[in-house]
Amino acid sequence: MFICLVPSVILLYVMMYPKNWQKKQRIFGVNNRPEFKIDKSAKFIDIIVNTHKKQGTAILIGILVISTLLLFVPGLTIKMIVWTVFVYISLVVICIPYALGNSELKKYKKCLGIINEGVLYADLKNISNIHALNKPLLFGANIVGLLIIVLAVLIDLGLLLPLKVFEGAFVCTALVASIIATNFIILPIAFMIDNSRNEVISENSDINANYNRSRKKIFSDYMIFFSWLNNIFALIVLACALFLNAEILLVLLLGVYILVMIMVTFIYAFKKLAIDKKYYKEETNFVEDDDDHWILGIFYYNPNDRKLNVDKRVGVGMTINMAHPVGKIITGFGVLTIVFSILALIWIGMMSVTPIDIIETDDYVICHQLWDEYKIAKNEITSVEYGDLSDLKATRTAGTGMDTVASGVFTVNGKAGCRLYLNPQVGKYIKIETKTRTYYISENTSEETDALYESLK
Repeated sequence: MFICLVPSVILLYVMMYPKNWQKKQRIFGVNNRPEFKIDKSAKFIDIIVNTHKKQGTAILIGILVISTLLLFVPGLTIKMIVWTVFVYISLVVICIPYALGNSELKKYKKCLGIINEGVLYADLKNISNIHALNKPLLFGANIVGLLIIVLAVLIDLGLLLPLKVFEGAFVCTALVASIIATNFIILPIAFMIDNSRNEVISENSDINANYNRSRKKIFSDYMIFFSWLNNIFALIVLACALFLNAEILLVLLLGVYILVMIMVTFIYAFKKLAIDKKYYKEETNFVEDDDDHWILGIFYYNPNDRKLNVDKRVGVGMTINMAHPVGKIITGFGVLTIVFSILALIWIGMMSVTPIDIIETDDYVICHQLWDEYKIAKNEITSVEYGDLSDLKATRTAGTGMDTVASGVFTVNGKAGCRLYLNPQVGKYIKIETKTRTYYISENTSEETDALYESLK
């Protein structure tokens, strides 16, 4: 979370709050115009820019300080919940001064009498044919990704390697597929961006063509690099899962992967800034007054634009036209994703504060927390053992791993498909073998676990 958040907010700050607004194409998402550079206007805009830049700087410093302090929050579950909420808040708060500046500049435009100029005309020959996507490299990455998934399936089926650690659990397939799936998302996005609306920045057709080809090539190279990096990461994760079987190593690998992606994103962002600086010169500037279609300078909503995606006005890459039919679906899906993640956090919070409970009846052993997770019929139990948790080597396949509860499907001491329902702090377990499954359970205290074992025995 720290590795993801800190570079992201720094990059947003650099791109949102300019040092020298007179030389920028846009100020707070509003097109920079000659009228802004006249004496009185320039002084007024200086005040707006400096005021909101100071606010942005204060927010950035606050985020960096709080991020550092949050590294010391005790308890993995609480830390995860707090961090996730803080990431959402940070990415919103860093944009507030930018949005306020956008609103003030739009009002100032009206005070100056600047209105939408309507249709602008330029020499646009061949501009619709500009593409930069290296299709063989992109399709090659997806084909290799599919082969890696097939490899993981064959390993899980036991057809390639004699390893039985994950047999029947398909852990390798799940790990690899979750990484490679990003490639299949990148594929249509890359084509959409390559066919995105070409920007008109000049009356000269060659300048327009070169500018659009340059910006599309940068993003095309970024998408292709991302796809091949996913393949490499998937292979490394597969090897670690098979031969090292350590969750902490997978977490560290994920951290390295994120660092590489952040570095590449920074490189892409600065390359794009360099292109804008090169092409957006005063003598070639060709401003289309579409500021009113940008809500807060961040969200694009234009019912008259048939293109789904356009260049972002802040940040890197593309954004969607929320007025487009597909854009409305994507926007709705995005909102649902955020709502779902918040509900998931609430659910995790409830699990972290709700103690586990094992209910023994005449016929069943019921493992209950927020619901009945396991209901073990006593007439199917073949054996019951008691042991020390330190004797178990468990790897999670699917489930929950918290300070006070470990539940779900785990591979335990080389046996896949075991069901866990434990309080790790107790340090003891009861192993229940049935005709079809193996369970490792415990109560909330050693005394309660001892009593349950005596009863079951």
